[in-house]
Amino acid sequence: MSNWLLKRIGQSILTVVVVFHLTFVLVRLMPSDPVQAMFTQMMAENPDNPEQARQLVELYVSINPQDPLYIQYIDYMAALLQGDLGYSMAENASVNQVLAEAVPWTIFYMSVAMAITFVTSICIGAIMAYYEGTKFDTAMTVVAVIESSTPYYVVALLLLFVFSYQLGWFPTSARYPGGADIGLNAEFVLGAFYHAALPIFSMVVTGAAASLEMRGNSISVLGSDHIRVARLRGLPPMRIALRYVMRNALLPLYTGLLLLVGFMIGGSIVLEEIFNYRGMGWYMFEGVNNRDYPLMVGGFMVICFTVVIMMFIADLTYSKIDPRAKTSGDNMEVYGSSAGVPLRTQLKRYIQRLTSSNEPRADGGTTPHALFGDDDAASVSRKDVMYRKFDRSVYAPAKIVLSDWRGLVGTVLTMSFIFMGVFGPQFTHSPTATFDSWVSPLDGNLAHPLGTSNTGIDILSLVVNGTTPVLIMVATGAIVTVSLGVAVGTAAGFRGGALDRALMTICDIVVSIPGLPLIIVIAAIIEPRHPALIGIVLSVAAWGGLGRAIRSEVLKVRSQEYVEASRAMGVGTFAIVLKDILPNIWPYVLINLANHGRNIIFSSVALYYLGFLPRSTQNWGVLLDQAESSNALYSIGQVHYILAPMLVIILFSMGLILIAQALDRISNPRIRARHAKSVDDDEPR
Repeated sequence: MSNWLLKRIGQSILTVVVVFHLTFVLVRLMPSDPVQAMFTQMMAENPDNPEQARQLVELYVSINPQDPLYIQYIDYMAALLQGDLGYSMAENASVNQVLAEAVPWTIFYMSVAMAITFVTSICIGAIMAYYEGTKFDTAMTVVAVIESSTPYYVVALLLLFVFSYQLGWFPTSARYPGGADIGLNAEFVLGAFYHAALPIFSMVVTGAAASLEMRGNSISVLGSDHIRVARLRGLPPMRIALRYVMRNALLPLYTGLLLLVGFMIGGSIVLEEIFNYRGMGWYMFEGVNNRDYPLMVGGFMVICFTVVIMMFIADLTYSKIDPRAKTSGDNMEVYGSSAGVPLRTQLKRYIQRLTSSNEPRADGGTTPHALFGDDDAASVSRKDVMYRKFDRSVYAPAKIVLSDWRGLVGTVLTMSFIFMGVFGPQFTHSPTATFDSWVSPLDGNLAHPLGTSNTGIDILSLVVNGTTPVLIMVATGAIVTVSLGVAVGTAAGFRGGALDRALMTICDIVVSIPGLPLIIVIAAIIEPRHPALIGIVLSVAAWGGLGRAIRSEVLKVRSQEYVEASRAMGVGTFAIVLKDILPNIWPYVLINLANHGRNIIFSSVALYYLGFLPRSTQNWGVLLDQAESSNALYSIGQVHYILAPMLVIILFSMGLILIAQALDRISNPRIRARHAKSVDDDEPR
């Protein structure tokens, strides 16, 4: 254990070091080089004294702008090791002072939101699992699906509209009452909770959807053999629930919530800008917006430290929560190569098994082998092969999905948006055509069912024409993210050893870099305009966490008896992964495909809303920003302008999530056999 602990500490240190280097390089590659821009500004203020301008820049960022890049890097890292993060021009104060004053406020409301989310998700999810199929389970599932389909910034805008602008119950800015004395007194503490109430509630409402994951984990554990044995032994139900069910079902949720810390803190850049809450996210927004280089890098580093520490805690407590997940270095043996067979030979054997009717055995003989049932492969016509492939790969899964109300509703919603994005622009007004301004949907004007904007543009045409770019971003980003995550996580979890440590270090680096600010920096460097390229950019910081999660699932599957039996028979790595590993983690992959599709929607809309992505196309994020800029958030008569993009975001996300939940049943061979037309005699029904 001590050897593993030293390696894990070294990996964490390496992650931090690499993150610092990447952050420095990425920010320095931004257009309008911030250091050079600062030097130009100082020269404008001191045109006759370039030496003084150089000294001022060096004072602010610990970098001489006239030195080569590698000298600037060395000087900056030397200052960083001394704890000097530079001087913020935008705030006219040291970065250390700005962040030291801002970070506690972000940690304050985020920690409260995380604690409430964690407790409510565990309790509600466990209760839903125990009362599976009841009205309570159905009602809470619907609520959780709606919550998970709603971005936190949409909830924030709605809360701001209702409770601040309309009812006036909560403030629209500040962190504590202006006249309160700062300290541990009732007025200050209660005032801080009062001002942070809406940001906290925004995170809790959307974060409580994790109860669905807890429900699924609990249902899976309740069907395990050791739970049935515990009941037969007469153990008390409370002991079974707490010690055996909750402890085993908690692991994926616990790890996911710890990794969610980085996402939540990175997402504070949007939340704090909406509420004008001067935490770390607000200052990061100002730093990125003003190209304040020291403030940006300082914010990146604080988030990186936080995420690395939380992941380290997750690894340390992994085996304490679930003994099956062994984190000791002695148990991380290398899988897939124990037979001493090179990967090239394993791949060759796998191809031979697919194309040959006889499979070689270890004793030199052969075993009849067929792809489908007991029939001789040679006697199966190409037509029968294609029919069975279509039946099992397309017909049966489609029938399973459509037989579930969640799959039916999700398919209708998703196909509606696909149809709207492909054909809708042909049946709506031009997004540049103008009519009467501020026509309300309540007026019953069928020509403008969603009303018009402040400039008289039909809102329905804006929504429809903004759908196509969103579809392209979602498809590209989700596929790239899941493909990378599954490939890395499967390789690391199955092979183990040095490959596992190397790949998980890369995942830690990807996860540790603040996602939203990193995407902003990359977008500023390459200025992506095509929706497909934007989808790829949005996936850059998203696959690391999925890779770690897939690794966790593979670690459980690879210790099963059938995997050990395949290895003992000399089955190659590729065959084991394709036939034994991937089919058993398929539901988890499908759920993550929908979740990351939803995340692409959330991230793209947020970045367009903040103005960090080039507005080369009309989409829902641009529409949301235009609605707020036209003061639609302040009046009931104009709020329909901002509600329209919110509604389509929620409905599209809901469709993806419902489809993923219905697809979860495909992995069950009995359900698949009941819906397929071509079933072998020995296949379970």
